[in-house]
Amino acid sequence: MLSLKEYQQRALDNLQAYFRLSLQLGDADTAFYRLTRESFGHGIPYQPVEGLPGLPYVCLRIPTGGGKTLVASHAIGITSHDLLHTDHALVLWLAPSNVIRDQTLRALSDPNHPYRQAVESRVGPVTVMNVSDALYVQPAVLNSSTTIVVGTIQAFRVDNTEGRKVYESSGALMSHFTDLPTDLQAGLEMINGEPKKSLANVLYMRRPIVIVDEAHNARTPLSFETLARFHPACIIEFTATPATQDHPSNVLHSASAAELKAEAMIKMPIRLKVRPQWKELLSDAIAQRNRLEAAARLEQRQTGEYLRPIVLLQAQPRSQSKETLTVEVVRQTLLDDFKIPESQIARATGDVDEIGDTDLSQPDCPIRYVITVQALREGWDCPFAYVLCSIAESKSSTAVEQILGRVLRLPKATHKEIEPLNLAYAFATSESFGVVANQLRDSLVQNGFERYEAQTMIQTPPEQIDLPLFGEGSDSALPEPATIAVPTPPALEDMPLEIGAKVQYDVTTQALVIREWLEPEEAALLVAMLPIAVVDTGVRAVIDRVTRPNPLPPTVSPAERGEVLYVPQLVLRRGQQLELFEETAFLDYPWNLSQCETLLAESEYSGQRLGGTEIEYDVTDKGKLKEQFIEELQNTMTLFTTDQGWTPAEVVYWLDHNIPHTDVTFRESNAFLTRLVMCLIDERSFTLDRLVMDKYRLRDAVAAKIQAHRLEARKQAYNRFLLPDCQTPLEVHPEICFTYPRDAYPYNTLYRGAYPFKKHYYTQVGDLEDRGEEFNCAVFLDSLSDVNVWVRNLERRPNHSFWLQTSTDRFYPDFVCLLNDGRYLVVEYKGEDRWSNEDSREKRIIGEVWAKRSDEKCLFVMTKGQEWNIVREVI
Repeated sequence: MLSLKEYQQRALDNLQAYFRLSLQLGDADTAFYRLTRESFGHGIPYQPVEGLPGLPYVCLRIPTGGGKTLVASHAIGITSHDLLHTDHALVLWLAPSNVIRDQTLRALSDPNHPYRQAVESRVGPVTVMNVSDALYVQPAVLNSSTTIVVGTIQAFRVDNTEGRKVYESSGALMSHFTDLPTDLQAGLEMINGEPKKSLANVLYMRRPIVIVDEAHNARTPLSFETLARFHPACIIEFTATPATQDHPSNVLHSASAAELKAEAMIKMPIRLKVRPQWKELLSDAIAQRNRLEAAARLEQRQTGEYLRPIVLLQAQPRSQSKETLTVEVVRQTLLDDFKIPESQIARATGDVDEIGDTDLSQPDCPIRYVITVQALREGWDCPFAYVLCSIAESKSSTAVEQILGRVLRLPKATHKEIEPLNLAYAFATSESFGVVANQLRDSLVQNGFERYEAQTMIQTPPEQIDLPLFGEGSDSALPEPATIAVPTPPALEDMPLEIGAKVQYDVTTQALVIREWLEPEEAALLVAMLPIAVVDTGVRAVIDRVTRPNPLPPTVSPAERGEVLYVPQLVLRRGQQLELFEETAFLDYPWNLSQCETLLAESEYSGQRLGGTEIEYDVTDKGKLKEQFIEELQNTMTLFTTDQGWTPAEVVYWLDHNIPHTDVTFRESNAFLTRLVMCLIDERSFTLDRLVMDKYRLRDAVAAKIQAHRLEARKQAYNRFLLPDCQTPLEVHPEICFTYPRDAYPYNTLYRGAYPFKKHYYTQVGDLEDRGEEFNCAVFLDSLSDVNVWVRNLERRPNHSFWLQTSTDRFYPDFVCLLNDGRYLVVEYKGEDRWSNEDSREKRIIGEVWAKRSDEKCLFVMTKGQEWNIVREVI
């Protein structure tokens, strides 16, 4: 099964927290405000759906290339278990078009596809069908599997031919309405006092989870009116571009370009080049593709991964009033002027599709150039597309945005060893670089990236910067050739022709001879081609000397300058071995769950379950409906439960398999759960049927009880490591350090305040508000004369941030600084109201242990409010 990226898991964690809080509060509105206040620093007002008061309706915003469909597949299980509390839910999956609908249907129907595996990993048996199949679905299917109906919003509209069938009576659905409880009949469409035997009524009773995949046309009043007919349990929208005007989306979680870049999901930045003459531009694009193919051969040699970079060429549409650069003109130019083999060119327009079902990723596929006009076929995806070349000068970003997203995905979502293969390339015909750059930024926004992110995603090549390189009219030849001793002849035939013209191998002297200036990208390819044994510091110095320098902006960050920032970590010594101090160290200590307290108190598991009161259906009282929505949903789902006649052992078995406990043996967990269930029956007078009906709420209460015992046991084991006389002492050793990646800083939100930070390690400062005490702390550190460089340490980014282990989780201090004298300063800001609580106390202890064990090389401060003087005192 495909593993989730960190930002994808964070999105799902937020969704799960939202559903759990909604149940706890009985109010989706308040839950949304609270969680967005935690995530974004300020609560966002909830926008209810017209006609569905109280409905949980949230949006997970993930930019193009971020894998939102995989996240949506995992979300089904979370929604089933944490909102509906059911084993088998009905899901209505709405795709934006028929093409995407069919693509999604095929993927979810394939047992080997990551989407299907993601759903099954959380809910077990899955049945997938289209709307036509759903017209014949039987109760046994809905009662025994999670059923996903894939369609479009248009397929459910009354004015649509297919949609009308959804609302018509059908004898095939008769069994759904046999012996129907009175509680389920409320709200159904009736005929002569009897429920209409329609799919619409089946959906209404079953309270479907609605997944909205990029369906912008699903946000209209008509669409919401259509969805309201099905009485959904919730609506979850997955999109790159949430609505902000009419019917704005409730954005619960938003992923950033920096997060996608850090996880190697997208090619970034985009190198943009502009020329007024289209044939010169086309020549540049072809040369760039050739360089990338040479890089791809080197990548395959090093890693085994096959790549074949493709150019997407955007031609002009036909015109009866003027001569245009049509698809045919561009194709003929490739054939005649650039001698591109016909087999390497494919046209993809509304009239001609020479790609069809061809798998462009196969090594035997020759296609290297795809010519289109406005948009490629919907659903077309090819990570091999590296270069976008727009031949016609455009007056707006619309034409570009439709295909820009096709060059952003990084093949196999893995970082490439040859750096040019981690970038995307754009070429455009225009007299103005600035105009094209702005259009490209607009296109990125339309692909789901924030505007402030788009500003940093476009990289200007040296020749487009108004800075002199070597003086006007400088020659490409070096003053004198440079030589590098290479005993074995390198494979220069794998290099692009333009590099081969600059570099030759002298067999007599067994040396590589460089006669002309190398561009930075050419130098990187040359280094990658040389045998590892040859590439030492001296060789790199020679190549650096003959490489044209990239002109840098007036101010560049330490990371951009190539400076390394590392921080010594807290390690555990086992004899002569050093290992990072993390939770695995104290998880090895055994603990006996079977000996722990099992009685669940009323405060831990209430006898009054949510929804225990009688439900009133008052369609005119929207406020009352809002308050009762969660209660009604819970009651409705229990009416479809088929769990009957369970024994205590079966309840124990179900709990054991639905509560993760990898650190507890089956014997231990079984003994604990058996005692717990019998305590509820014997001491708190719960019936077995009641526990079975309420098993998900029981699961949450038991899981919380086990976690409390686990944390207590962990804390005892953890505290042993903090003692100076511990047999496996903690220390800080220069051999084990955390190093901040120079090219990856996965912030979720970007600082956009007026204060210009001068000493931050990265160009951007992430996850920092532009006001407040934490911001004031950052300003203080930036202005402190003792600080050489500092970084805003990102929370919950274990591969990109410095952390210290506590007994419960990882502690990510707010700020990490390198002082001018070489010492390290770590600062955690705490408001006065939180400085003395248990969590802060534990963080303070581990921070001070890290500092004391460092032989005075590391300093730790937890500020109390704005008492900045304590920082000066520690330094």
